[in-house]
Amino acid sequence: KNRYYSIACYAANTDIVLPEFRHVEIPIELPTKVKRQHDAMFSELQAEFDSGTVTASNALVKLLRLQQITGGAVRLDDEEKYTVIDDSKKNALVDIFEGLDKKEPVVVFCRFQSDLDAVKDAARLSKKGYFELSGRSRQLELWQMGDDTPILGVQIQAGGTGIDLTKARYCVYFSLGYSLGDYEQSLKRVHRPGQKNSVVYYHLVAKGT
Repeated sequence: KNRYYSIACYAANTDIVLPEFRHVEIPIELPTKVKRQHDAMFSELQAEFDSGTVTASNALVKLLRLQQITGGAVRLDDEEKYTVIDDSKKNALVDIFEGLDKKEPVVVFCRFQSDLDAVKDAARLSKKGYFELSGRSRQLELWQMGDDTPILGVQIQAGGTGIDLTKARYCVYFSLGYSLGDYEQSLKRVHRPGQKNSVVYYHLVAKGT
């Protein structure tokens, strides 16, 4: 999974050779209390499937909650704000940021706004500038033009298609949705014509979830 790959694209009888790329999975160990929350909700969902009582709406809500738990923040139906329950993914992101050159651009894809807030905080802790492309903020051009703002948090539904993120050679997946098409398109925002460097995709994956 950590092997480099290269791709040749063919168009108009001209070979376009893209740089190599690789995927690196970073396992995240959830705290015992948080893992128990996840497992209890998963067991409840599984029991509903086994008994035939599950509905599409209930399943979707539980799937969203499961993913929010792994990201470290949850929002209940009767709450306007989310509650942070864990910093494991954020801390792993800080480690990635601090392991790179201070001015190295990094794109971080997220699903939820709470995840984007965690990315922003990780950038702050790493003393790196932060811009965002999401449903609440459109700062792509500022990130593309800036020299001292290397971190771009991207909500995958808002920035997974039709944009150029080749300024970065490092890309992190903090969280994902359930659309394979959105994921595949997001990969191509960084690894595409115009990219001159080898690309590394980091995937933060909560163990046992």
